[in-house]
Amino acid sequence: MSKSLSSLLLKKTKRISHLPRRLGQASFAIFILTSSATSMAENFNARRAGQGFTGITLDYTNALSNPALLTEYTSKDDFYFSLNLGILASDEFNVIDKGGNVAQDLATLSDGINAGIPSDILNTQVDSIIHELQAINSQVVSGQNGLSFQVIVPNKYLSFGLFTNQYGRYNGVINYNQTDEQLLRNAIDSGDLKLDELKSTATGIGYSIAEAGVMLGGEVHKTKLYDVSAGIKLKYQRIDLLFNTKNISDFNDNDFDLGNEDNITDDSNGNIDLGLYFAWGDERQWHAAVVSNNLISHEVKHPKVGLAFLLETTSIAGLSYQNDWLTLATEFDLTDRESLIEVKASKYASIGAEFTVNNSLQLRLGYRADLNDVDADIMTAGLGISPWDVVSIDIAGYMGDHQTYGAAIEFGLKI
Repeated sequence: MSKSLSSLLLKKTKRISHLPRRLGQASFAIFILTSSATSMAENFNARRAGQGFTGITLDYTNALSNPALLTEYTSKDDFYFSLNLGILASDEFNVIDKGGNVAQDLATLSDGINAGIPSDILNTQVDSIIHELQAINSQVVSGQNGLSFQVIVPNKYLSFGLFTNQYGRYNGVINYNQTDEQLLRNAIDSGDLKLDELKSTATGIGYSIAEAGVMLGGEVHKTKLYDVSAGIKLKYQRIDLLFNTKNISDFNDNDFDLGNEDNITDDSNGNIDLGLYFAWGDERQWHAAVVSNNLISHEVKHPKVGLAFLLETTSIAGLSYQNDWLTLATEFDLTDRESLIEVKASKYASIGAEFTVNNSLQLRLGYRADLNDVDADIMTAGLGISPWDVVSIDIAGYMGDHQTYGAAIEFGLKI
């Protein structure tokens, strides 16, 4: 990819979020779905997502968001396992559909030229192709996905857990080159169309972080008035920068894959997350927390296209009120989140609520805003089903500006 095209993509990428909401055009969607990552504890926990992505002041099942929560369990809890999966998607200008249509129309045009179809019909096809390319030129389709797995063993001595966690952000853009119109019309006159000579392209970039490690938590101070707990996550990280570009005529080619090893620059290192948790009130109904992630900064550069990703320490604070039937929580980022260096980073503020209908059913609502106006502001809703407080299934859905949609699901088991 040329430096000018790389710059265009980075300048046009003002919202680094979301996955394409339609996967019918498999080629361009596959490259978004075939990468993994994690950072800033954004693990798409479905309970957390349903409450506006709040969760650092909840309980030990949210220890991935704050390891200090490992102390927040009951005497009945000896073991917990969970698996989470989530996506967030946006394709406001139907880049996926229209780009796929262009690729198909180019193939049809090529067949028509070879078959000797009259030039007036072929030129009408060119008009349609150029119109579609102009409509989606420089429009960004972007996404996030996350996957996490944890096993937690709470106890009165030192609660601990093992985890793997993934999170990624990806962007795609189509760049229309105006010289292609004349190339297509000249091909009609000459009777020979070479699609590989087209200059318009489909390009994808993204970053991902995959990590695995251990989390530990324990009480550090306990009085009649308040309790304080601390936690730590020790983890091994792999950071990937992802890139691919294809001729527009290959838009549906299954070879368009950001996860292909030829398109990845990766680097690995160890890192540390820290969390603090405070509880006070007669029934410890008030809660506060501060979490700092990735205490060791790390930078990765993609040598082919000049992309650079900087992972720095990020911090978040939260406050909540909880009783037997209601949880109200709010969180806000104290720092900007991770980002490609060339792109403005997000900074979130969230609010959420959970209503306990009975011991087996929970309803959740929330809202998350981006204070830096990078990602779309989203509304969230969720449902938790936990019969006998042993097996749990949590689902969440969210939607927001710029045709942003997403969902998360979590399976859990308590013993």
